[in-house]
This record gives sequence, structure tokens and C-alpha cells, in this order.
Amino acid sequence: MRHHAGVAILVLAISHLAGGALADPPAGYYDSVDDSSSESLRLTLHEVIDDHQRFPYSSSSTDTWNVLEAADEDPNNSSNILDVYKNASYVKFGGGEGVYNREHSWPNSYGFSDDGSQNYPYTDCHHLFLCNVSYNSYRGSRPFDYCSDSCSERITDINNGQGGGVGTYPGNSNWFSGADGPYGIWETWIGRKGDIARAQFYMDVRYEGGNHGGTGAWEPDLILTDDRALIAASQTGNNETVAYMGLASVLYQWHLEDPVDDMERSRNDVIYSYQGNRNPFIDHPEWLQVLTAVDAPPVQPAHVKLHQNFPNPFNPNTNIVFEIDSPRSVSLSIYTLAGSKVMTLLDGEVSAGQHAIKWDGRDQSGKEMSSGNYFYRIVDGDTSITKKLLLLK
Repeated sequence: MRHHAGVAILVLAISHLAGGALADPPAGYYDSVDDSSSESLRLTLHEVIDDHQRFPYSSSSTDTWNVLEAADEDPNNSSNILDVYKNASYVKFGGGEGVYNREHSWPNSYGFSDDGSQNYPYTDCHHLFLCNVSYNSYRGSRPFDYCSDSCSERITDINNGQGGGVGTYPGNSNWFSGADGPYGIWETWIGRKGDIARAQFYMDVRYEGGNHGGTGAWEPDLILTDDRALIAASQTGNNETVAYMGLASVLYQWHLEDPVDDMERSRNDVIYSYQGNRNPFIDHPEWLQVLTAVDAPPVQPAHVKLHQNFPNPFNPNTNIVFEIDSPRSVSLSIYTLAGSKVMTLLDGEVSAGQHAIKWDGRDQSGKEMSSGNYFYRIVDGDTSITKKLLLLK
């Protein structure tokens, strides 16, 4: 059962955060949260983050363009923004027609299509991102899912120490397939997978139906799911009482693959300075494990489980642990962020149970690899699971 609660809107006398400075949540902000179970966490988090201050989508006064150009500012150039999918740096132009626009990461066609002065999810900047216009169109309203090397590729630029590379799945590229709509696939590139995932879980908890506690505005009940039929039924072109998006289990996996970084924390601070509410899964990413214990299906196939390497970051050695339920042939390899294979750690038959493989930070020829992020991927038949690790010298 999903519950609906309202609290009085908070009017916050805080100024816009300049220069990308990071701020902790205000003292006591999460004091009322009960994380003892999925249900109690959902209920108490919703009460903390609902009833935010709405800004118009487009206006001659402060609107979502103002908020997003501050939130998505390029950390290396305050005159530019860094877009979510192409990872390109563009000069801020203040809104209107340009090379970037606003991406509804939860497509507004799933539940809140008709914008208006009281449509809160349509203008909620925690799930809006500035985005290259063409890439926004490529994504369309496809749900989030893993693709494959047979999908169409949309590459990223190298900016802020991430991106670049072409032609190798998954690499640093975005991938998509199928028709635009609920049965298509969009796989976000690795540098922003977690950002997108945590934005979707925010929407799932922030919007529980009922009415805004300050304005009385109607709000939908937004629910993440793995059921594409439910997602399809939500795409009506109207504002709906209940609407679905996903895929929930994939998004949780993306959350694990791409941990919270300082750029995402800064974004959360900026949006909070305007809207008066925060994305709790940026401040407390560990809460997603509690939340999804009931609400999302298992995020990995039952016959294989890949753990996060330890230590991480590491220098020069790290351990990669995986579990399988029966004897089978598996491969385990290390890749650069551009998708080039660095080292094959395992390729062959292994027994059932838990296995630990060490990587010493060298490539296949024995050369020491430079500091940076890498992928490790286990492949078991049709199953492929990828995680990210950091070599830090």
C-alpha cells in the first residue's frame, strides 16, 4: 500500500550556492526518517521531501532554465553547462531555442503530460536535466534498460575527466534500440547512470498521489516498475492519478555501478536552494538498498552475483568476488572506460560457490595501468554484469 502525507511548505531563506560549493543537508533535515523497513522509509522520506516550491517551466521570472543552468553548470567553466547524455560543454544561453534543452528523465508523457501552474512533477528540477537537443530526441520516452552492441550508439565528449571513446559496448556511450515509447530501450552512459537512477527513485518517493500540502494542487502517484505493460498503459497524453516508469531493477543496478560524486552533490545543493527539498538518495545512497528490498525485484540473475571490488579505490591490488549456483563457464575481464579490454582475469569452467580473483592493476602484457576508473565485467552465457572500480596511485 502506498501512503500519502502532506506537510506545510517550507520557505527557505537560503541563497543560491555559487562556485559549486558543497553543503550538507541542514541540521535535522532527515531526523524524522525511519529506515528500519522499506515501508517506513518510504513514508517518512516522502514527508520530508514533498510539498516543494514550484517554479514555472518557462517564465519571464525565475523558471526551470534559471535553476538548471545553475545546477548543471560545468565545474570547469562557470559560463557553460555540462549536458547529461552527450557530456558536452555548452555556453549558457538563458533559455529558449538553442543547442540544448530540458530533458524530463521521467518522461512527462508517463503521468503528467499537461503542464500548468499546479503541475509539480512537470517542472521538478530533481529529474530535469539540460541535454543536447538531438540526444534528448534519441532518448525520447524509452524506459531505462541495458542494451547491447547491436543497439544504436550515441557517443560522449570528454569533459570533467569523463567520456569519450566510440564503437565498443558499453564504453562511455549511450545506447538505444526499439521504437520510441514504452517498449524501447535507452541505456545512459556510465558517467551519468547513477544520476539518472537516483532521480527516478526520487520521483517514485516524492510523488505518492494526493494533494500538495501548501497549494492543494493535485499530484500523481508515480511508481517505478519492471512491467512494461504498466508503463505503456501510463502513456496516455493526460495527467494520470497513477503512472509507471522503469525499469526499476535496472535503475537500482545503475545506482550501484555509478556512485554519487561531487558534481551530483553540488547539483542537489543548488536545486535545494531553489525548491527547498533534496534528493535523499544523493545524501544517503544507502537508503536505496532499504527501499528496494520490497519495491524492486532482484537486480541480478539468481545464478550469478557480482560483488563490488575491495578495496576500492585501490593501489595496486584489488579483489573481485563473484558467486555462482552451479558449475559453469564464465569470463571475467577488465576494460577501460572507452571499452577497450585491459586484462582477462578468468575464462573457463568454475565450480559452484564464491570465488575471489585478484587484479594487480596491470594489463595483459604486464604493463602497469594509470590511475583512473575502469570496468570489470563477468559474462555467463547470456548474462553480463558490469561494475566500476578505481585505481588510484
